[in-house]
Amino acid sequence: MTLATRGTGRAPDVIVAEVNLRFIWDLVTGIRVGNTGKAYVVDRMGVLIAHPDLWRALQRSDLSGHADVRAALDGVGPPSGGLVKEDLSGQRVLSTYATVPSLGWLVFVELPLTEAYAPIYASIGRSTFLLVILLACAVLVSLFLSRRMTVPIQMLTQGAKRIGSGDLGQRLAINTGDELEALGDQFNRMAAHLRESYATLERKVVERTSELEKARDHALAEHDAAERARSAAVAANETKSRFLAVVSHELRTPLNGVMGMLQLLNDGGLGETQRRHLATAAASGETLIALVDAVLEYARLEASTETLETRDFRLDQLIEAAADLMRPQAVAKGLTFDLACDAAVNTAVHGDPVRLNRILLNLVGNAIKFTPSGGIGLSAAAERHDDQVLLRISVRDTGIGIAPDLHERIFEDFVQADDSIARRFGGTGLGLAIARRLTRLMRGELTVESAPGAGSTFTLQVPLSLAASGLAQGPLPPPSRQLHVLLVDDDPVNCEVGEAILNRLGHRAMIARNGTSAIELARDQVFDVILMDLHMPDMDGVEAASKIGKLGLARMPRIIAVTADVSTRARERLAGAGIAKVVSKPILIHALREAIEDDAQIEPATAQLAADELIDRRFLDDQRELLGPAQIDKLHHLLGETSAKLIGDITKAAANGDHTQLARSAHQLGSAASALGLVRLFERSRDVELAAAAMTPGECLCAARELAALREASMHALDDLLQPAEQRSRS
Repeated sequence: MTLATRGTGRAPDVIVAEVNLRFIWDLVTGIRVGNTGKAYVVDRMGVLIAHPDLWRALQRSDLSGHADVRAALDGVGPPSGGLVKEDLSGQRVLSTYATVPSLGWLVFVELPLTEAYAPIYASIGRSTFLLVILLACAVLVSLFLSRRMTVPIQMLTQGAKRIGSGDLGQRLAINTGDELEALGDQFNRMAAHLRESYATLERKVVERTSELEKARDHALAEHDAAERARSAAVAANETKSRFLAVVSHELRTPLNGVMGMLQLLNDGGLGETQRRHLATAAASGETLIALVDAVLEYARLEASTETLETRDFRLDQLIEAAADLMRPQAVAKGLTFDLACDAAVNTAVHGDPVRLNRILLNLVGNAIKFTPSGGIGLSAAAERHDDQVLLRISVRDTGIGIAPDLHERIFEDFVQADDSIARRFGGTGLGLAIARRLTRLMRGELTVESAPGAGSTFTLQVPLSLAASGLAQGPLPPPSRQLHVLLVDDDPVNCEVGEAILNRLGHRAMIARNGTSAIELARDQVFDVILMDLHMPDMDGVEAASKIGKLGLARMPRIIAVTADVSTRARERLAGAGIAKVVSKPILIHALREAIEDDAQIEPATAQLAADELIDRRFLDDQRELLGPAQIDKLHHLLGETSAKLIGDITKAAANGDHTQLARSAHQLGSAASALGLVRLFERSRDVELAAAAMTPGECLCAARELAALREASMHALDDLLQPAEQRSRS
């Protein structure tokens, strides 16, 4: 090794020395770093000086380009520090170095990471193994403890399920020595108690079974007896209804003669006093009718079958007639009778005069009955609201009075103020009950104000409608068309009265004394209306009406029932026979006229149609030019025969309720009518064809009658139009 030193002269001094590197190699080789570690030395230039691999050292490899050596030479690495890096062979090692201050050499010591971290890895492996062993032991211990706890619980659950399914002999064997074993013992005791209770219950059930069978047999016997009693009660009720209908009919028959004759006397030529007396007599007759109707009234109200029969009437006449009827009774008893009516009462209204009169007579009659002395006051007022009238009638008396706690009870069935009243004054206690129910049926209100010894005031409030027009007071106007009417009744008085009323109304009447005669007359003659009594000896009115409907007449008459039985059941029976309207006995002129003319509105309107409204003249003229007079004449006669036959088929189908045949015949009639331009008959036939399926029996009969009348009017119009042409063609 050569070193330059400062000389004494101009030329530098040079010191040449030889360094024995074997010592350094031996020193480096002797450094033992683990099993595979090594140490090596580089000079300040980065040249390898010593290395355990002698071959590397002899090559004097320049390591200054190695990143770790360069960092150490440049002083950027940690002084005397260590870090993980790659050695000269590229193996990852844990490296550290130190500087030789006097020489500037660097001594590097390296140990492979695998060897350096081997103890740590071994420690981690041992720890992991121990952890796995401990975890396995913990799992085994937890499984053991869990099984020790869950098995008894599962046994309890299974035991509960078996007991729930009926296995009361189930017992649990739990030997845990803790609370679960105690719970199992309690469970076993519970199962034993349940089994014992079940056995006891079974014994009781067996004991009671015979008792239940006896009770069942007894209940069945009672049910059979009750069913027989119910059937007997139903039969008795039906018998009662038939008896009441017959009795009502027999009682009304003489009244019909009285009321009919009284109405005939009212021809408009009477004086005021005579008219007043006549009105009083008529009111008396209606009162007698009301007394007859009272037999049925309570039963109908109980069965909720009572319905209102509304018509137009005058309030003042009804109230005055009631007052005139009851005044003689009050005077005969030594009582005064005062009537006070507001001017607003003098009006025509629409309502049920029969039931309103019944309520009024009941209230006034009670006032007279329970008033020993003093007087009776009847007052009436009316409040008008648009087309409605609120009628307020008060009946005041000076009688015995009623205790306040009985004000509502007296309106109950068979109730009077006390038992002594029935003995002193008589009566059944039904009058006020019926009056209250009738008032509520008319949407009204009936109240009382009274005190013992101070008399009573009964107040009736009923809403009514204004009449569409004022009621006629003079002679009846003539009808728009005279009708041919067949009156069927077995009673000669009814026949005489009915014939007189029909003549008075301007119609032609014919009498039939039984159903058989009515059928024969209907077959032989043409009638517009048949007034049919329902209760006749040989054949009742319903059967006669049904047989007339099945005659297949070309022109079916309208059948109106005239009967005293106006119950709902009777109306349903009549509707089934094609009778849609009922006139109640006694026959009232206005009621009969309304029934006849309401039903006759279709035919008169049809009969009065002009020829141009029935026949398409232009179409008929075109057909005449196209076919010629001879062919038109032939079609005319053929249409008359065909349409008459079809009308018969339509009438028969309507009477039998055959909607399919009705629609088919109406279609054929319309087709035939269209051949000669009978437009109205064609249009109406088409309407009936389309609506036939939904028609009621009454609507079918009405449609058949309308088609018959329209066919007759159309053929007459066609005759008038073709007659001149036919005469010209023959000339």
